[in-house]
Amino acid sequence: MAATTFMHDMPDGLPNGIASQILAVRDLEMHYLVAGQRNAPLLVLLHGFPELSYSWRCVILPLANLGYRVVAPDLRGYGRTKPRDPTAPGAGRQVRYDDDLRPFRMLNLVHDVVALVYALGYTSVASLIGHDFGSNLAGYCAIVRPELFRTVVMMSAPFTGAPGLPFAIDAPQTQTQTQTTVPPVWVLVAHVDAALGQLDPPRKHYMRYFAGPDANADMLGAPQGLHAFLRSYFHIKSADEDTNDPHPIPLPPSPEGIAVLPHYYVMPRDAGMADVARSGAPSAQDVETKSSRWLPDESLAVYVRDFGRTGFQGGLNWYRGMIEEATAEELSLFAGARIDVPAMFLSGKKDWGVYQQPGALRKLQKELCAQMKDEDVVLVEGAGHWVQQEQPEEVVNHIRRFLKKL
Repeated sequence: MAATTFMHDMPDGLPNGIASQILAVRDLEMHYLVAGQRNAPLLVLLHGFPELSYSWRCVILPLANLGYRVVAPDLRGYGRTKPRDPTAPGAGRQVRYDDDLRPFRMLNLVHDVVALVYALGYTSVASLIGHDFGSNLAGYCAIVRPELFRTVVMMSAPFTGAPGLPFAIDAPQTQTQTQTTVPPVWVLVAHVDAALGQLDPPRKHYMRYFAGPDANADMLGAPQGLHAFLRSYFHIKSADEDTNDPHPIPLPPSPEGIAVLPHYYVMPRDAGMADVARSGAPSAQDVETKSSRWLPDESLAVYVRDFGRTGFQGGLNWYRGMIEEATAEELSLFAGARIDVPAMFLSGKKDWGVYQQPGALRKLQKELCAQMKDEDVVLVEGAGHWVQQEQPEEVVNHIRRFLKKL
């Protein structure tokens, strides 16, 4: 079927010059925000969790004003993107935990991004920019289709590459081999989560929780209400939370080392994320003087409305897809592959996401990326995890500098 586009109702708080559209992409009706001239070089922005295309609202127009066509989609399982088949999960009803997980495996998500680019009429992307889980997706896109994605910017979550394969297993045991000490995320979660339960007090890894059957109901039905839950969740991972003081965690990773992470990454064993968010809820004064600066209530209402309608399970399935063995087997096809295109890492200076996986940032720069210069590893002052919302001008300035020199 030929791709078609049409204007869609606009989310609240979008600057003039940003359009909201729908495009037929594979099995999806994909919603995206767009600005810039149709024939300009393309930038594609990939959001994370619990986010939306709307999370890029502050940078879309400034990037377009640099001479680019900027497209930010609601990715599979999120927002206004839904299956074209009205009987499919996520179309006529919310995605459920027991639905088929295969659409949310990483290579299928990569396929979505590639298909979007082609549906837009492009055969080259000037830069693919991903935040949070979108950073991981951007990393795999750059490995799988380096001729399509000319540069890549990964934000807030260092990409650690594809899982390895058994190497030189016929060699004598005394033979030394050069291997990274940074385990793949699914190995880290499986190993550390069990050990975290033995600590006093016992803890658990947030990815294991996100991949479990109770996370969606816990967050969607938060006792404090969805608005208060999301307000608190965005606050505790931002620079507005005074206790955020990120620093590297020693290698090799240990339960005791990982346990220094805040509760939104290493949770109390018997708590849900609604409990974690409630315990870190900002005061009314903090909301008024801090977080409302970058996330006013009318903007937060967009997240509340969309996640209230869709639930969180579509996004949570990305985490399930990442830590299942079938995904590791599938992605091991790219064992040893590097990102050969010019690359940048960008995050907030008060973002624990930079260090939640010990050694990941160094591995990204020194092992995985053939072209990531020291000047292109940037930690922005005054920003936490939501850097493109907290400090959008700085994000645009750094992306402009990175793209200009190329």
